[in-house]
Amino acid sequence: SRLLGNVTRQALDAQGQKLILAFSVIFSLNISIGNVSLQYVSVNFNQVMRSLVPALTIAMGLCMGKVISQRRQLAVVPVIVGVAMACFGDMSYTALGFFYTVCCILLAALKVVVSGEMLTGSLKLHPVDLLSHMAPLALIQCVIIAFFTGEIQSIASRWDTELSPSVNVRPMFVVWLSGIFSFSLNICSLQA
Repeated sequence: SRLLGNVTRQALDAQGQKLILAFSVIFSLNISIGNVSLQYVSVNFNQVMRSLVPALTIAMGLCMGKVISQRRQLAVVPVIVGVAMACFGDMSYTALGFFYTVCCILLAALKVVVSGEMLTGSLKLHPVDLLSHMAPLALIQCVIIAFFTGEIQSIASRWDTELSPSVNVRPMFVVWLSGIFSFSLNICSLQA
């Protein structure tokens, strides 16, 4: 398509499949730990901490022996300062929330590094192809995590009274809209 470019589904060997599986686990854990962390920290604190992801990504790249210009390294400073200024206010957190948030930003930076390797390294996947390989695995993993954290039971218990489209169309609309925005965000971040 003109919007996403020429996308060809690439067959993966065993090593490529292992990389996709590892990436899907990083992706799923990033989502689930990020959601859990919001129970223990303020949104402002979470956003300021997440602004550290580009700096951590650069640090991980440097540890892998990548050459990153000093200009690019310095470019993350205004981002971090800008987010901190924009999120001024409630910066509350618990020790557990801090731990979860640090895990989340480490996973987010690792996700950027790993996806970059799969897009430009030996696999050289197109972003849409990467998502098409990874998304089904991440969906299964997220459903399993949701089951063990009680989210599925919570949805099931509220389905007939609050969440069913026959009762209220808004929750399903929000879910679909969130899915569209998430897909768009993932495509944009992988093509950047």
